[in-house]
Amino acid sequence: MRWLIVGHGKITANFIEAARGIGHEVVAVAGRNSERASTFANKNGIEKSGEDLLILSEGVDAAYIATPHSEHCNGTTTLLENGVPVLCEKPLAVNHRQVEQMVDTAKESNTFLMEAMWTRHLPIYEEITDWINKGLIGEPKLIDASLGFNAPYEPESRLWNPKLAGGSLLDVGIYPLTLADLIYENSPENISALVELSPDGVDAHVAMTLQYQNSALAKLGSAINLSLPNSALILGESGFIEIPNFWCAQKAFLSQGSEKRESLRPHDINGFEYQIHEVEKCLSEGLMQSPKVSWECSLSMIRLMDNIRSQIGVIYPVDSEGHDGV
Repeated sequence: MRWLIVGHGKITANFIEAARGIGHEVVAVAGRNSERASTFANKNGIEKSGEDLLILSEGVDAAYIATPHSEHCNGTTTLLENGVPVLCEKPLAVNHRQVEQMVDTAKESNTFLMEAMWTRHLPIYEEITDWINKGLIGEPKLIDASLGFNAPYEPESRLWNPKLAGGSLLDVGIYPLTLADLIYENSPENISALVELSPDGVDAHVAMTLQYQNSALAKLGSAINLSLPNSALILGESGFIEIPNFWCAQKAFLSQGSEKRESLRPHDINGFEYQIHEVEKCLSEGLMQSPKVSWECSLSMIRLMDNIRSQIGVIYPVDSEGHDGV
């Protein structure tokens, strides 16, 4: 496949390595500043660069969106309207209205769209769900997971700037929420969230408790001002599963009383390759959405994060914009 990448932040290095590692080409990069895009293209051996998405998307098979969250909707809808399949970084957009607009555009243009939630594609989770389905830990009753790091407070950076939809929830909180969704396979019935806000009103640290069907619970955390354990526990009635670095996991440990089992599923490249393979597979089958990260999956997740943001009082400028302003 031939890819256009939109944005050139740190995460694109992972995408480029994985795409090239499985024989795909990255042939163009788009950025808001053509000079910076050109520098990035030269550094990474990419043929074309610039600011115009439509010119750069000519002749590509798909586009990967890796801009700040606030720009996901704009870039994605522009490309979808012109029939370019899109893999867009998580979260798919800032709020439910934007995600709905993106999905509607994909439907209207009959064009593939998938949220780049790479965790859902990692091989280790096939083993973990197999353990659970076989009843090896009994019914899962508690998920304890967190993801956080201590980033310097830089008000204009994408992590801290409300205009760029900064904060921990959208950036890393989506990972423990996704893990709970993967394991429980339904939406929470009750949600409680507490927050430490930054001076500009984005969530620096969020603690979340969610209740699912059959009173199953999830204790989840995210932070950009605090290093959290960054691991996950899935506790059942007769055992538990430990997942180190759960968002990019390559191993998991099953404990049943005194018995312990380890599963290793190392990445072929860096973990991004599995979602790229999924896009290729879906396009080859003529699908508009992936069964692994469906549109309803993305809509459900953004509804959940909108709910949490309403509880903790985090509002972005884009939240007040009408459809025409998106």
